[in-house]
Amino acid sequence: MIRFLSLIAVLAATLTTPHAAAAATGQKICTRHSTILLESGEKAEVNGAGASGVELLISGPAGQWIFADYNGLAAPGAGDVAVASTKTQTVVRRGQLPQIYVIYSKASRMIEGKQLTAFISGLYLDRRPFAKPRIIGSDADKAVWDRVQLGQTTSCDLRWVPGQGLMK
Repeated sequence: MIRFLSLIAVLAATLTTPHAAAAATGQKICTRHSTILLESGEKAEVNGAGASGVELLISGPAGQWIFADYNGLAAPGAGDVAVASTKTQTVVRRGQLPQIYVIYSKASRMIEGKQLTAFISGLYLDRRPFAKPRIIGSDADKAVWDRVQLGQTTSCDLRWVPGQGLMK
């Protein structure tokens, strides 16, 4: 009887544990404050989460990259390069590590008193390189950061729910 109950518990945990989300072209993944649009064949999985945001590992045929939705990342520093700006956000490539970008909302877009920011990277957060990074520190990275929509969290295919992972 105990084995049977253990088997039921394992099965229930497996069925309720969030899994990586397989993506179709244009699938939208919403986090606490932002949305990312996945390319065909990409999947997203929660790689870390805390009170201030979530980190997603995105994997696909073109490579792997990290998306992190955190408020109040440090302002651009010496050597950082602004690579794009729209009416709602500015994209900055970090000078010391060009595989890392920070996306800043314009000043009027504040969340909890902090500037809305997101982080994308072709490196793990401990700065180890991916075997096949999608972000390499070149102009080709525009294909990634163009898919990040700061401050938009509606019409999602999957949504990050704290304590539950990515949910439909």
